[in-house]
Amino acid sequence: MIDLENCPKQVYQLMEDLAAYTHVVICYAQCGARVPLDWIVPLTATVNQNRLKIIKMPNGGKNSADFGITFWAGAMMARLPENTHFDVVSDDNDLDHAVSLLISQNRSAQRIGVKLENMPGFAPKSPEVLVQEFCAHLIKHSRSRPVKKETLLNSIRSKFKNNVVNEEDLFDELIQQKAIEIKDNKVTYNQTKIEVLATE
Repeated sequence: MIDLENCPKQVYQLMEDLAAYTHVVICYAQCGARVPLDWIVPLTATVNQNRLKIIKMPNGGKNSADFGITFWAGAMMARLPENTHFDVVSDDNDLDHAVSLLISQNRSAQRIGVKLENMPGFAPKSPEVLVQEFCAHLIKHSRSRPVKKETLLNSIRSKFKNNVVNEEDLFDELIQQKAIEIKDNKVTYNQTKIEVLATE
């Protein structure tokens, strides 16, 4: 879910978002963001497949896009499976309330800010820290773990969207640390090892 009013440049990540997520909802009020002409045909296809919703708020008042995201988060929570994870892309911490409401209904959700890499003191995380954080993520989402390599790579990409992370490198590190095994493109998880790595 994208707060385009707050993060207008996120529109340039739209094709990547559609590759990483099953559904994308964009809410805006007055934002003048434009998409490249080459994207019109594939974006039309995703709209027709009900994977992409672009919502212009009827009234452009303050926080109108926030209310739109909160409304659609509730609507999608009622419609999508219980193991659906919600990422809310916004630098507006008011949307933490929407995330908290999703979590209160036993849904997995987080707000992703896009300015983190520009903050003073920002530094890439070490491989050890990335493994630890992703193993903790796997424990938290144990009921909805990806079963194929590509979906696991998408999960890594989604989890560390704010960091400069090479998902293939982290995937290889998880194999090396024996947290996962890959066979015939299917992923199996070593729960004991994952729990150890998550607490190191």
